[in-house]
Amino acid sequence: MLNYFFGFALLINASPASASIYQWFDGDNNGSLWLSNSVAEPYSDLSSEILWWANLENATLHHSHFVFSDLSFANLYEANLSASDLSYSNLFNSNLENADLSFTNFNGADLQFSNMGNANMFYANFINANLSNVQNWDLSFWLAAKYNANTAFPDGMNPVDYGMLYLEVPSPAVIPTFAMLFWLQRRRR
Repeated sequence: MLNYFFGFALLINASPASASIYQWFDGDNNGSLWLSNSVAEPYSDLSSEILWWANLENATLHHSHFVFSDLSFANLYEANLSASDLSYSNLFNSNLENADLSFTNFNGADLQFSNMGNANMFYANFINANLSNVQNWDLSFWLAAKYNANTAFPDGMNPVDYGMLYLEVPSPAVIPTFAMLFWLQRRRR
């Protein structure tokens, strides 16, 4: 009877995923394919995963975490990555064409040579991101996307012309000042 309840508890907590292995493109042409046991679905945590040449075309991955993931040469054509966290991820030469990247966090991400044609980057965070040599950036929607002085843009791109928002890099003295104000506020209560 105890095994029955244990099995029932596992069944309740099981993920409703429809697939668990993705086969990738043989990008280095050596005859081998990379396999992953990662599940690609909304709210997934794929942080620190190696997803080279992953074929995630039309994937629905909104609110997912890809922090420190390597998505080099990945096909994310028409993927929905809205409100996802791709901080410090490597998207070198990936295809983000027609992707929904609204509200996505690309803080410190490497997007060099990626195709971002017709992508929606409304209110995305590109602070400290490397966007150099991004392809088709002029065809994308950048309104209210955030950047700072450390953001590297492709040649010829003026972020102000696309309605992007500049955020100051705080000086080191700002952090102790806010900590002191927070401490004083809590002490008064």
